[in-house]
Amino acid sequence: MKYKLLSVFCISFILLFVFKVKTVAIENKDNNSEMSDERVIEIIKEISDFMDSREKLGVEISYRESDGYHDYYFENPEDDEKLYIYHRDYIKDEAYHYLCKMYDIGFYRGRNTQSGESRSGLSNYMYYKIDTNGKFYLKNRDEKNICVQIQFIKSEILAENMPQISEGEVYFELCEDNKWRISKVSQWLNDLAYYDLGYEMKVFFDPEYNSLLEYEEFIEKYSYDSKGNRISMYISTDDNDEIFHGSDTELISESSNLEKLKKLSKLAACMAREEIYARHGKIYPKFSTEFNYFIRKIWYEKNENFSENDLSDIEKENIKIISEYIKSF
Repeated sequence: MKYKLLSVFCISFILLFVFKVKTVAIENKDNNSEMSDERVIEIIKEISDFMDSREKLGVEISYRESDGYHDYYFENPEDDEKLYIYHRDYIKDEAYHYLCKMYDIGFYRGRNTQSGESRSGLSNYMYYKIDTNGKFYLKNRDEKNICVQIQFIKSEILAENMPQISEGEVYFELCEDNKWRISKVSQWLNDLAYYDLGYEMKVFFDPEYNSLLEYEEFIEKYSYDSKGNRISMYISTDDNDEIFHGSDTELISESSNLEKLKKLSKLAACMAREEIYARHGKIYPKFSTEFNYFIRKIWYEKNENFSENDLSDIEKENIKIISEYIKSF
């Protein structure tokens, strides 16, 4: 009996040890600085495939016209929990919101496991999705950062002159809790300019109609200073939906207006200058930056007979002042 109890104890101890080791192995699978290159790629594919299946699984359950939101749940509760785990353990917030837009994942108000970003703006999705059957390779890595080169495949609704396959990167960061998380998903549309402009990106560039070359020209023109440094493209308007309300009647050289001018981004300043012409109905090429911007203004009316001679002396002087400010970049 004594030997029998000893045998049971030994077996139990061994099983407990094996179970504990297995548990630790599972918990630490991605919880250390030695995560393999293969696992990094596996995580990207796993999350991308899961989030892509969201469109097939999701059902709309409510809609309120008052604030215009849709609520979406997964048909399978386990899938919602899985998304929550992915976000908590594998994706930092900025990258998570971007992926949710890319895969058209709505806001689940009950748990906040899905993206809390607004569904209005650029689109319900981002035109390109991660191609899990495409090429993946490790671009570089160090102790706290990993960069994986990946491919994106375009949506059918995009203009034909947009590339079918687009190169990009997924960045991982070793966080303070010793877990690797996706910190950024980088593709040509996911640019610093996109975050500065928010949903207004589509105002200036619409991938359904414009080409990648036009996008690159837009970025080159407005998002760099003369030294090649990245600069903000933030733009805002007043209550009259104008950047510089009154630039047709008062000089910008007045101290208060001059201070406002000095706070404008290069893009905002260019649109403020063009705003003076637009008030007189200047006509712009279709889908140009100026066309996309002013065609949405309630006050803008095309004038087939537009002439710069229509401008007042105050307006001409303000154009010179704004032009000098733009040169300062």
